[in-house]
Amino acid sequence: MVNYQTWLKEIDDNTRLSKLSIPGTHNSAACHTALPSVQCQGKSVTDQLKHGVRFLDIRAGRQLIKNDDPKQELQVIHGKFPVRIPFPIQLEDVLKEVYDFLDDNKSETVIVSLKQEGSNDWDNPNDEFPNLIWEKYVEPNKDKWYLNTDIPKVGDARGKAVLFRRFGVNNEDRKREFGFDAASWKYNTTDDDRGSFVVQDFCEVQKADDIPTKINYVKDLANKAKDYTKDNDNKLFVNFTSASNFFDHDCWPQQIANALLKSDVADKFEKGVGIIVLDYVESDDWKLSKKLVDSNF
Repeated sequence: MVNYQTWLKEIDDNTRLSKLSIPGTHNSAACHTALPSVQCQGKSVTDQLKHGVRFLDIRAGRQLIKNDDPKQELQVIHGKFPVRIPFPIQLEDVLKEVYDFLDDNKSETVIVSLKQEGSNDWDNPNDEFPNLIWEKYVEPNKDKWYLNTDIPKVGDARGKAVLFRRFGVNNEDRKREFGFDAASWKYNTTDDDRGSFVVQDFCEVQKADDIPTKINYVKDLANKAKDYTKDNDNKLFVNFTSASNFFDHDCWPQQIANALLKSDVADKFEKGVGIIVLDYVESDDWKLSKKLVDSNF
């Protein structure tokens, strides 16, 4: 029986992460009381990791209340909203959950996707956001991160957080030591191949009748990944199951997660389907996450 807390222990060191089926979570830290259209998970980041999740989607922005904060503490954001009301979650606290988990489970690795969200008042030409991420969050903890730009082998990433960088960096020297570059892909894409990674992130579900279309896109990329990774390990497939329409309750994250569970999508979760990014991953006793982990064996 698989131990989901340490499932990577059973994977050969020479296996690239791109060859695996990896459960991930969308807006991973959006697990607290908030607007129902903002909340995406029902369990903490730590609980997610203990149940096999190995890809975290974390969005960070300025303090919404303390814009003049000289310490520039970043909080976790979903779109324009804090993921916890009334007391925001700090990025530092979420990263500490990752570090603590890896300290306790040296055989594991966690892919950490970091994205800038919230306010748009950053000085991007001068790398204000990436410089802050580097100086405040990454460099003081460099021993805890895998910061090479390639897709790592499991053995090289054990005990470390793999940076999946969803923000641009203009400084070429810094870029070479700032993790896997996933700075951009087409909005609302059904299949965007960026060379080193492929993404399905179709998110504009306008009405409940559109949800089966979204689920079919998830299946399509899972099949493409499975076929590709049989003989190759040079592309990371990232497949988002999330979508929403803020103005339609039937298209909020919980409802789409429920529809996914009721579908036959889990039948497509075989070995090598890549990263499947889930909402409410704990649903039905972590059914989809367990199915993904199990498929690796």
